Amino acid sequence: LLEKIRKEIPDVALRTTIMVGHPGESEKDFRALKQFISEVQFDRLGVFTYSYEEDTYSYNHYKDSIPEKLKEDRKNEILEIQESISMHLNYNKIGKLFKVIVDVREGDYFTGRTEYDSPEIDNEVIITNTDKEIKPGEFYQVKITDAETYDLFGEVLEHKIPSHKNTEL
Repeated sequence: LLEKIRKEIPDVALRTTIMVGHPGESEKDFRALKQFISEVQFDRLGVFTYSYEEDTYSYNHYKDSIPEKLKEDRKNEILEIQESISMHLNYNKIGKLFKVIVDVREGDYFTGRTEYDSPEIDNEVIITNTDKEIKPGEFYQVKITDAETYDLFGEVLEHKIPSHKNTEL
């Protein structure tokens, strides 16, 4: 299904949230999850550990059998995999154009986000050419010039781009 979505909508950004450490999660299950994440390469991925909460189905039907340390270790393994994926995906954005909404001026640069990113939890785009007239709340065409694991760096080319398509320069 995910391959079909990516084929039909090449610019789609896929995001998900993963829970690790649910009662009964075996080492085999966890290896399969890691393999799945590595193959799919989600654009954005969050991960949290199972929490034994009263008045939930799992609380009433399962014993919390996974030690907290193992849950945290598994969470950290998933985060390491996603960090590598994010770095790879971000480096592939260098040289491309993105529609970016500018959020705020911070000293001698602006920060914003692409149309694929949510505020506060996703990539930020650091806009370095502040010689142009840039206003928070406006969309700009930004060429990505550099990348880190969770941040992109770019320069404004145009105000209010007409298309959502990303293009090579």
